[in-house]
Amino acid sequence: MKTVYLDNAATSFPKAEGVSDAIKAFLDESCANIGRGSYVRAQETALSVLETREQICRLFGCPSAKHVIFTGGLTAALNTVIKGFVRKGDRVLVSSMEHNSVIRPLVQIGASIIRIPADANGVSDLARLPEELSGFRLCVHTYASNVCGAIQPIGALSHRLKEAGVPLIVDAAQTAGHFPFSMKELGLSALCMPAHKGLRAAQGLGILCLDPEFADSVDPLIVGGTGSVSQSERMPAFYPDRFEAGTLNIPGIIGLNAALQSADFRLNRTHEMKLMEMFGLLIGEIPLIRVFGPNDPDCRVGVYSVDFVRHDNADIADRLETEYGILTRCGLHCSPDAHRALGTFPHGTVRFSFSSATTEDEIRAAAEAVRKLAP
Repeated sequence: MKTVYLDNAATSFPKAEGVSDAIKAFLDESCANIGRGSYVRAQETALSVLETREQICRLFGCPSAKHVIFTGGLTAALNTVIKGFVRKGDRVLVSSMEHNSVIRPLVQIGASIIRIPADANGVSDLARLPEELSGFRLCVHTYASNVCGAIQPIGALSHRLKEAGVPLIVDAAQTAGHFPFSMKELGLSALCMPAHKGLRAAQGLGILCLDPEFADSVDPLIVGGTGSVSQSERMPAFYPDRFEAGTLNIPGIIGLNAALQSADFRLNRTHEMKLMEMFGLLIGEIPLIRVFGPNDPDCRVGVYSVDFVRHDNADIADRLETEYGILTRCGLHCSPDAHRALGTFPHGTVRFSFSSATTEDEIRAAAEAVRKLAP
């Protein structure tokens, strides 16, 4: 049975052209570390890593390439900036749609978490922001929900927070690679992204982009060897070394470099909007299911949660795979707050998520399977 992969919100498949070849070539032909040797292979690897930073800087409007930090994943990026800035008792503003990679670090620190209420589509209602924002240490907000795909009003929120002097960290797990945006234009203090979702590179690599002024107020989460200032027992004060202790996931960075060579976020958005229009229309006609998030493709990304009213959603997810070869994700998607906001807690939903590699035929196949399984 041919499979249809619709779990791209968890990790993309297939990966971008050239990613696996680049990783294999690096492991087979070089495999050098950076900052630990001055021989030619190490210098060439360092140049490739620098080139990747510069591409990220250009594509996402980051203030400087040296403030593009590589981490062990998006969760590591979020933990780095949250734990490096927030202290016990600090008031932190978040959306009602956050992932556990935001909520759990804040709970572990002992921060006071205040959630922005969401509307029926899972969009933060900025009319219901706390009246006094200046008392908040930080705001952490997802750019698009990993449960219902709703794009959040980050620009408007950033403007309000800037007036109050509150830094904004954005989790771009479901937006990076899916459409173009600029960290500078949005006025972000930090931007956190995974390599393995919309950017279609390998797992195990995250990207933390920091505003230079904000970066100086964040303490490193992990300290250790950097290959620089080795005579000191303290971390270097300069970037990116300040936040990059230990050996980086260089194969992952090399793969990301390859993925970014041909990245066209505007083209990705155009293609995915066609898929959303098609999927929305097809499943919108099906009775006995509930579909969450905005109807307008302009207001969402290709992440759809479906609640099968007459069935256990876990059974439906299993049947989608075993009977139709359609791979989805069922449950709470590590975002229990989002499901509480949407009214799908604790049973969760079946999530269908697209990438720029998803085809129209795959969308039709998924919608037809939903139609057959819903009654």
